[in-house]
Amino acid sequence: MAVLAKMLMTVGGAFLIALGAVVTPLPGPFGVPIMLVGLVLILRGSVWVKRLFVRLMQKYPRVMRPLRALLRPGARVVSLLWLHSLRIERRFVPQRFRCLYRCRHDLRNLVRHRRPARVVTLSTFVAVSNVGVEKAL
Repeated sequence: MAVLAKMLMTVGGAFLIALGAVVTPLPGPFGVPIMLVGLVLILRGSVWVKRLFVRLMQKYPRVMRPLRALLRPGARVVSLLWLHSLRIERRFVPQRFRCLYRCRHDLRNLVRHRRPARVVTLSTFVAVSNVGVEKAL
């Protein structure tokens, strides 16, 4: 019975990883969590995959550390995915095309019910300049 359960977990994990690879190009971050669940199932069901994972952790700690952090119990998956999205954007996207950091601040302002930054219009500029003229006279 235990052998059958482990085999089913491994097959189910492989299916979820394949499904996550198919879903990844769709809008939204739905592919990554599906692939992580598949990886967890495979790691729980197969001893040689666990050994391979440990070897990869020892050989490539910088690459595997975020994955290991996501697999820990109680991991904050959304915050870790956001952090790594920011890192990827910083590394590969030129600064003038980066949008995640600005989107985060806009979202934070929206959630906190803050008004957006004051927009300077021509009328406010004229009012300010008139006050400056009066002070100068």
